[in-house]
Amino acid sequence: MKNLTNADYLKEFAIRQTAEPEAVPTPFPSLNSILRDEGGGIGTAKGWVGIIAANPGHFKSVLGINFCAEAMKKGMPTAYVSLEMSDNQIASRAYAIISGQSVARLESGSFSPKTFELASGEVMKMPPLYCPERVSTQWEDVVDFVKVCHEEHSVDYFVLDYIQLTAIGGSESIVEAISNVTTDLRAWAVNNRVCVIILSQFNRRTSSDYTQPPRSQGLHGSQILEASADWIALVDHSRVKRENNRCLFWLCIDKNRHGVSQISIPVEVSYDTLRARECLEDELNEFIK
Repeated sequence: MKNLTNADYLKEFAIRQTAEPEAVPTPFPSLNSILRDEGGGIGTAKGWVGIIAANPGHFKSVLGINFCAEAMKKGMPTAYVSLEMSDNQIASRAYAIISGQSVARLESGSFSPKTFELASGEVMKMPPLYCPERVSTQWEDVVDFVKVCHEEHSVDYFVLDYIQLTAIGGSESIVEAISNVTTDLRAWAVNNRVCVIILSQFNRRTSSDYTQPPRSQGLHGSQILEASADWIALVDHSRVKRENNRCLFWLCIDKNRHGVSQISIPVEVSYDTLRARECLEDELNEFIK
């Protein structure tokens, strides 16, 4: 229990508020700039939960790994908790994003030793990126993995891909399962000063409507996702442009507990390297001609 009007607390508050924010940049400067308060206009603060939602095939996992890579650039060990991809699949994508090498040359079937040598040189400069040894959709397994990463390997940055899969194989309904998982994650993140990025699908009604931008109310499973998040970024499947070896889409910031929201950020993803970056205005004008 804390008394917020107590003189000791007031002194403690002033010290904390003048300290350098413990925030982790995202890959997108426009998103970083609107994450205020403990985010400091830098990025996602420790203790926050962010949500990235997208239709299948609209770069949900690619964005998640790009977020990990950005945290790793700042020296942070990270963990990518995939409930559907093997360690090899995560590795090939991560190596391409980190090194800027072709993902096709790092995948089985088209693997290039020369490309791998170039990628390895960059990858080995980075802090650890952990993933589960075996894929499991049981929430208990996810919890155990997350706690081991945090307690034994000092990991303070997690990406969960994706939340709806935690309901598979359990006795609860998907709504109840997602509610329980999200509530537990939120409390754990706050109490342990950990960044958690949750990847999510939309419900069937939202995902099938390609004429309208998605909204947070269309997240699949439970309103608790919308309520628990510090920020929510939605890939707008109504505005996607594919050209040659790249794709342009808009990332809608539909919720931001710590600043402005209802803005759209143009994002380009390279099909070759899987790197995601925010488009500049002159590049955007050229792209959409």
